[in-house]
Amino acid sequence: MYKLILFFLFLSASLCAQNVEQTYRNPVIACDLPDPSVIRVGEDYYAAGTTSEFAPNYPLYHSRDLVNWERIGAVFNNPPEWIVGDCWAPELYYNDGTYFAYYTARRKSDNISCIGVATTTDIRKGFTDHGIIIEWGKEAIDAYVFKDDDGKLYITWKAYGLDKRPIEILASELSADGLSLKGEHFTLSDPAKGWIERGDEGQCIVKRNGYYYHFYSVGGCCDNRCDYRVHVARAKSLLGEWEQYEPKPILQGGTAWRCSGHGTLVQSPEGRYFYLYHAYNAHDFEYVGRQALLDELMWDDNTGWPYFRYGDTPTAQAPVPFAGTVQKRNIDIRDNFKTPKYNTYWQWDMYTSKPNVTKDSKGITIVNEKSGLSFWGVNSQSGNYTMSTEIIGKGSNFKGLTVYGSAKSLYAWGVEGAKIKLFKIQDNKKEEVYSEAISGDSASVHIKIEAVSGRLFRFLWSSDNTEWNIYPKDNKSIDAAFLPQWGRGLRVGFLIENNGSDNNATFSYFDLINKF
Repeated sequence: MYKLILFFLFLSASLCAQNVEQTYRNPVIACDLPDPSVIRVGEDYYAAGTTSEFAPNYPLYHSRDLVNWERIGAVFNNPPEWIVGDCWAPELYYNDGTYFAYYTARRKSDNISCIGVATTTDIRKGFTDHGIIIEWGKEAIDAYVFKDDDGKLYITWKAYGLDKRPIEILASELSADGLSLKGEHFTLSDPAKGWIERGDEGQCIVKRNGYYYHFYSVGGCCDNRCDYRVHVARAKSLLGEWEQYEPKPILQGGTAWRCSGHGTLVQSPEGRYFYLYHAYNAHDFEYVGRQALLDELMWDDNTGWPYFRYGDTPTAQAPVPFAGTVQKRNIDIRDNFKTPKYNTYWQWDMYTSKPNVTKDSKGITIVNEKSGLSFWGVNSQSGNYTMSTEIIGKGSNFKGLTVYGSAKSLYAWGVEGAKIKLFKIQDNKKEEVYSEAISGDSASVHIKIEAVSGRLFRFLWSSDNTEWNIYPKDNKSIDAAFLPQWGRGLRVGFLIENNGSDNNATFSYFDLINKF
C-alpha cells in the first residue's frame, strides 16, 4: 500500500509538471509593444513593434517557439534623418534572403505621417533605410505586405485620405524588389460597395481555400477609454467585393486583457495559425502600455470563417504552440554595466537629446550634451516593481531615477548638489515636491522608487544601502495618474540635467525588479 501511494504521488506530480510545461501565460512579450508584426523564417520567428518617440526605433525580438522572446536589437539604432517622431507599426517581411521593414513615421518637414521602407540581409545587424515609399493625404500608416499565389507582392495601408475621401484601407502592387509601388492603388474598404467603415486599421491578409481573409481592427486604440477589437472580411479577389463577418468582432477585450487588436498572423511549419497582437492589462493599463499577446486562430470547416480557439477574448493561459516548450518568466533587469546583456533594452527620447554613454569599472557615466533634461531608460514590464541605483558623486546638476511619460510628464528622484530631491513635470510645468539635505560624508547615494499599479509611488534613499529614508512617510504613496501619454506606456530609468555647470552622472548599477 505504501509503495502504491508513492506511485500515485509520483504520477500526480509528473502530470502537474507536464501540465505546467505545456502551457504559457500572456503576455508573451511583457512591455509596451503596440502594433506587433511577426514573421517566420525557417525555424526562427521575428517580431517588431511601435516605439513612438523612443529610440532605438522599432525593437526586434527573436523566438524559436512563439512564447519565449529575446530582444535582439532594433530596426534603426538611430532614427533616419527624415523622421521626427510617431514611430509606429513596423511591418516585417522576408523575401528571397532579404528582410524588409515597412514602418510609419512622421516626416520632419511637414509633420505628416508616411510609410518608409528599410532592408537588411542580417536582421541582427540593423537595417538600411530607403526612405518614403507611401505618402497619402493627411496620413498613411499601418503597412502590411502580402504575396499572392502568382508571386506578386502587394502592400496595404490605412489612409487618412485626400479631400472628399473617407478613412480607408488602400492597397497597391509592389515592385519585385519591394521598394516602390507599381500600378494604380485600389481600396479594400469601399463604402460604395457596402463596406461598413469604422476607422479600420491594423490590417493583415492571408489567403486560404480560394478566399482572401482581411483581418482589421476598429475602435479606440490607445488610452483607458479604448474599445479596440478585431473584425474579419473575405473576398474571392483582392479587387472584389468584401463580405464582412458581422456584427460581432472575432476578438475583443475581456476581463484580464482589454482593447485587443492590431496584430499579424504567422503560420507554424505544421500550418497552424497564430496571431500576435497587443492588448492592455486590465489592472496596469496605460501605465505599462499595450503588451504583446499570442492566441491561436482556427477555421470553421463548414462556413470557412476563422475564429479564435479559446474564444473571442484574450487568453490568460493556453497550451504552448510546440510541445516541450517551457515559458521563462524572469524579466527582471539587473544591469551592472559589466556585460552587454541588456544593451538592446536601453532607450532615449527623440524629443530631447541622445545622451553620451560610457562604461568603466565604476559603472556607467551618462553625459547630457544639451541644456535641460536627458532620459536614458527601459520599458516597465509590470505595474508593480522596484527600481534602484547608486549615484556616485554629487555635482551641482540633478541626476537620478525617473518614471517617464515624456519630457513634459515625469517624476524624478535623485541628487542635486548636497540634497535629495523629488520633482515632477506635469503639462510641461516643473514643481519641486520634496528636498532634504544629505547627511554624512558618503561619496555615493543609493536611491529607490517603489511602484504599485503603475501609478502609486514611494521614494527611498540611503547613504549606506542599509538604513533607508522614505517619502512620503507613514506608508502613504504619491498618485501619478497624469504620467501616461496617449498611445505609449511609461519608461523608467535615468534622468540627467545639464544646468550649464555640470552635465553628467555616474551610476554603479540599475535594478528593475518586477512583481506579478
